[in-house]
Amino acid sequence: MEIRTLRYFLAVAREESMTEAANVLHVTQPTLSRQIAELEQELGCTLFRRTNRSTTLTEDGMRLRQRAEEILALVEQTESEVGPGAELQGTVRIGAAETQAMSSVVEAFRQLQALHPKVNLNLSTGNADTIEEQLERGVVDFAVVLDPFKVDKYDHLELPRKERVGLLVRPDHPLARKASVHPEDLEGLDLMVSSRTAHETFDLISWSSGVLQEGSCHIVARFDMIGNALLLVRDGLASAISIEGVCPDDLVFVPLEPALTAGAHLIWKKFRLLSKTGEAFISEMRRVVAEC
Repeated sequence: MEIRTLRYFLAVAREESMTEAANVLHVTQPTLSRQIAELEQELGCTLFRRTNRSTTLTEDGMRLRQRAEEILALVEQTESEVGPGAELQGTVRIGAAETQAMSSVVEAFRQLQALHPKVNLNLSTGNADTIEEQLERGVVDFAVVLDPFKVDKYDHLELPRKERVGLLVRPDHPLARKASVHPEDLEGLDLMVSSRTAHETFDLISWSSGVLQEGSCHIVARFDMIGNALLLVRDGLASAISIEGVCPDDLVFVPLEPALTAGAHLIWKKFRLLSKTGEAFISEMRRVVAEC
């Protein structure tokens, strides 16, 4: 299996058309079709469903697409790290939660790029479960995770900004004008909470010191990323337990009382040799955190 063949395969997967993929790759359609057929023969499976209108991935094809993207990302990263030239270049790959704590990461990257203009950033967004999996698979080099998170198994930096936890509601919601939300305010309320599973998440019962019990809050939905879940808040179907920094201007954030904050950490794998670009990024991160 050649790297070039994987690039051909991904082009067809993206374009869903042999003709369009051939145009993008600047090869003839018969050449591309032959390469894909040889790849299917080598793997012993069918990768695409071919119709007159489109070329779509089979289940085996979807598995290969995920692996091919990981392989090519690692190839490109390796080429940038060991290629010729003294100038620092390459990609800083970061998986991150939705949080204002990312501001220090952005500042560190800004300073790094000012010194080394050929360094670039590849940023993906997800919850703790998703980005930790990406970190373990080597898809990203660093991850920004929100507490609660067990960081001891990783090298880590605590980021300076902490965010209040509270309730996101519509402006016309009965709780929107309150200065804070107390445990008794949540009884009987339709709520959305995080779907994190690999790590602990916010526990309403523990926070309420026993005021709330199982079933006293109606959990109508769980979310990994808050963006689409906000549609339910806007429609009045539920309110969301979340951090302050993700609240859009058309909704209202009401902090919890007793007060609760969520810190954030930048983490990376222990005992893993970082690229020169990664080492330079960590150096800038330490500087930014120390100055805060």
